[in-house]
Amino acid sequence: MRHVLVVDDEQELTFLFQAYLEDAGYRVTVANDGLMGLAADERDPADAVITDLTMPRMNGRDMLLRLRERRPQVPAIVVTGYSAAAAGLGSQRTVVLAKPVALETVARRLADLLADQQTAQGLR
Repeated sequence: MRHVLVVDDEQELTFLFQAYLEDAGYRVTVANDGLMGLAADERDPADAVITDLTMPRMNGRDMLLRLRERRPQVPAIVVTGYSAAAAGLGSQRTVVLAKPVALETVARRLADLLADQQTAQGLR
C-alpha cells in the first residue's frame, strides 16, 4: 500500500484528502504545517507528498526543499491558491495544481507521479 503525506493548514481539506485517498487504497498521514510534515516523514517516510504552499511555521516550498535534501526523488503535488508562489516548483517530480481542485484530479495526478517514479526506479 502506497503511503501519502498530506500537509495543509486547512483541517477540513486534509480530512477530505485523507478520506478520498484512503478509499482509493492509499495509506495517508496528515500534518497541518511544514514542520509537522517533516517530522511525520522522518518517522514514516512517504512515497509521495501533497502539500499546500502557504502555511504557518514552515511553508510547503521550504518543507519540500528540506524533505528533498534527504530524499531527492520523492514526488509531490502542490495544491495552492497562489500560483505565483509556486513558480519554479513544477518538474517531473512536482505537479502544481490551482485551488480549488477536484479530488479526482489530485488522485489521478498522484497515480501518474507514482507510476513514473516506479518506472524510473525500474530503469536504474
